[in-house]
Amino acid sequence: MCSNCGGCFSGLVGKDGQAKFSPDPSAGLNATQVASMQEAMSIKRPHEGAFLPSPTSAWASPAPAGGAVGAIDLDFEIVMSELENLDAAKDTLAGQLDTDGMGRMAGSQPRALRQCSRFEAEQILALPNSLPKPLAADERENLIRSQRPTSTQQMLAKVPRQLLHASTEDSQHLRRTLARGATIVFVGAGLPGKRFTFERAAALGMKVVVIEHPDSWSSSLVGEGVIAKFLSVDMSQSSEDVFEAALAHIRGLGSDSLTGAADGIATFVELSV
Repeated sequence: MCSNCGGCFSGLVGKDGQAKFSPDPSAGLNATQVASMQEAMSIKRPHEGAFLPSPTSAWASPAPAGGAVGAIDLDFEIVMSELENLDAAKDTLAGQLDTDGMGRMAGSQPRALRQCSRFEAEQILALPNSLPKPLAADERENLIRSQRPTSTQQMLAKVPRQLLHASTEDSQHLRRTLARGATIVFVGAGLPGKRFTFERAAALGMKVVVIEHPDSWSSSLVGEGVIAKFLSVDMSQSSEDVFEAALAHIRGLGSDSLTGAADGIATFVELSV
């Protein structure tokens, strides 16, 4: 989808597709850059934390949304297991907040049986024009440069751009090597069908932290060695209270040496954007 204004990313790439801004991994840093791919591959992550992903169960598989499967060979046992987990999650507030899930499925909960959540109501009713105005380009740049560099930024500052951006197998291996050990926060876990996302992050060596309502299925991923931490936030509160609680959790990362400080924050749950 696109719009006459250039779409959601027009502020970054412009209507003509030409990049207006690009991330500056050396912002606020005076690091000496390495001279070769071999040196880049040997860069160590500072303050990484002790957690190492070590899944104890078989990998999940995205369950098909429906329709004919045809000749594709599926692991029926895994798909059935995920469907059972979906059924168990339908009565949880965490599952309710995933708008890709039970609310859009035939036979989902009647509205009267839904749990009350101020956060959900406020996010659904909030209109795009109610959002605060974006910062100007120079304001964004000043804000970025005023922040303490993450471990990933410190590493990237040592790598020449041509080594990072090349479309080669070596550069792809370098990018994955630099990502290994990063602490990534996911705000919202969605329904169990999204489990494979966390497993993929674990396979890449990332330390995943999930922030979600206490009744979420994803809390079990800690014991399974897939994620480093599950940090609960009462998602029935107001949006402001949810934000402040999540922010406090994020700011506290790295204090126990299990993970590092947050290198990135992501979500695939619409209401958490």
